[in-house]
Amino acid sequence: PHHENEISQSEGCSGHKFVNYWIHNGFVRVDDEKMSKSLGNFFIIRDVLKTYAPEVIRYFILNSHYQSPLNYSDENLDKAKASLTSLYQSLLDVDVTGDIELDEKSDYAQRFFQAMDDDFNTPMAMSVLFEMSHEVNRLKSSAAQQAQSIAKQLKKLSELLGLLENDAQQFLQ
Repeated sequence: PHHENEISQSEGCSGHKFVNYWIHNGFVRVDDEKMSKSLGNFFIIRDVLKTYAPEVIRYFILNSHYQSPLNYSDENLDKAKASLTSLYQSLLDVDVTGDIELDEKSDYAQRFFQAMDDDFNTPMAMSVLFEMSHEVNRLKSSAAQQAQSIAKQLKKLSELLGLLENDAQQFLQ
């Protein structure tokens, strides 16, 4: 009844359908040990947000399959920040502003959606984003227009996961 209660409260408050899918992630572990109050190894998201941007935390969570245990550590969050920074760096010096229409027939989009349709396989979907990022970096100096086209698709697909929603320059500062 927990899910039904959450859904009915949210829909009653907003007057809109809440969600189509409800997914629980695996257990959260802290430095490879079960997180629990009794062990004293728990954290409050408010405290984590003092050190890490919300998008870094989102990336960290999406980088693991939702059924897998999530191993929280500063080291893993630092790795998530470095990976997200890498994605943002590929968007530097490429114009990705304006309305971007997703090319759902592109190979990248097809593989991204195939991963998402495969039991919400976000790690595989994110590997497609990194392929796109590498291709943008490779093409920036030799084929700027092609790099821009892929960068726009990278941004659009990433936004479906709540990533790369900020301006690259702002994020990197």
